[in-house]
Amino acid sequence: MYTAYDFFTESEKRQFNPDGSLKLEYIEAELKNGISESWLLEMERRKKIEVDNYNRVSAKHAEQGINFGAWEMQGRIEDSKTYVQRRKQMDVDLRNFEDADSLPFDKDTAF
Repeated sequence: MYTAYDFFTESEKRQFNPDGSLKLEYIEAELKNGISESWLLEMERRKKIEVDNYNRVSAKHAEQGINFGAWEMQGRIEDSKTYVQRRKQMDVDLRNFEDADSLPFDKDTAF
C-alpha cells in the first residue's frame, strides 16, 4: 500500500517527514540561509494539507475496494512513458501557435 510519502519528490523527501512536517535539520539549515520561519511554517502547513488530502481520498477509495495509491502510481508510470512523446508534440503545437490551454505542459516551465 502506498502512502503520500511515496509520491514526494526526492527533494521533498529531504525536506519533509512522512506526515508532512518539516525535518528539523532542514528547518535549521534554511533558517541559517535566511529563509523566514513564517515561510517554513507555511511550507509545512501546505504539505500537511496535501498529506491529509491524500489520506482522506485513499480511505474513501479503500471503502470502495480501490487501492488509490496503486491507481495513482500506475497513472504516473503511464505518464512518464509518454512524456517524451508529449514533449515533442508540444514543440510542434508551439510552432503551430496552438492555444496555451491546449498544451500538455506550461510552455514557460516545460523546458
